[in-house]
Amino acid sequence: MGKKERQLIAGLVGFAFLAVILLNYSKFANVYAFLGTLLFGIIVIPALVERMLPAKKSPKKNTPRKSASTKKSTAKNSLNGNKKKYGVRSDDEIISLPLRDLNGYEFERLCYLYFKAMGYNPEITPPAQDKGVDLILTDKKEKFKIAVQCKHYINSGRQITVKEIRELVGAKRNHRCIKGWFIATTTYTNAALAEADTHHIDCFAIEFVENKIVAWKEREAKRQVSAAKK
Repeated sequence: MGKKERQLIAGLVGFAFLAVILLNYSKFANVYAFLGTLLFGIIVIPALVERMLPAKKSPKKNTPRKSASTKKSTAKNSLNGNKKKYGVRSDDEIISLPLRDLNGYEFERLCYLYFKAMGYNPEITPPAQDKGVDLILTDKKEKFKIAVQCKHYINSGRQITVKEIRELVGAKRNHRCIKGWFIATTTYTNAALAEADTHHIDCFAIEFVENKIVAWKEREAKRQVSAAKK
């Protein structure tokens, strides 16, 4: 029921109440009781009636929900778009190439492939929205989230400093992750390691990358070559 219809009905009810009061004027003990009842009928009764009447509901818009397959397709298209935009080569090329030949985005992709193979169910944050986090992992046992920052500084002479550690600390909080991991193809300054220890950030330097990620990459490359020959 529309607002105008409710007001009209409320007005009619108030008018009827007023008519009843006027017809029974002689029954009131004094003029004050009459005036009080009159004001009640003019002001309160119409307002109560209007509030009691049902208001007209606006029709709900049917917004189609995205299915799981649609979400996966959107994520895949986004990933493919990022590969083209940032010059990221295919996964097979990344696995076959030496570490020093990869760019920063390809190193992030290599870390993604490694943690996926290790069962961490990694998620890639869009480069324009990562805010200091490149990957989000899920702990295999406890299922909590781990924010991962990847820096590819191999053979550059650069070290990870306090600034990069603090960026990860803030980003970890923004992404609602419990832990933070910093993975770099270089080393860390002593101040950076101390800052990371304060905020419970695990730091993995070039030794970890070579002994774990690159070792896995080389095994995977050999497996792909063997599979291609069959």
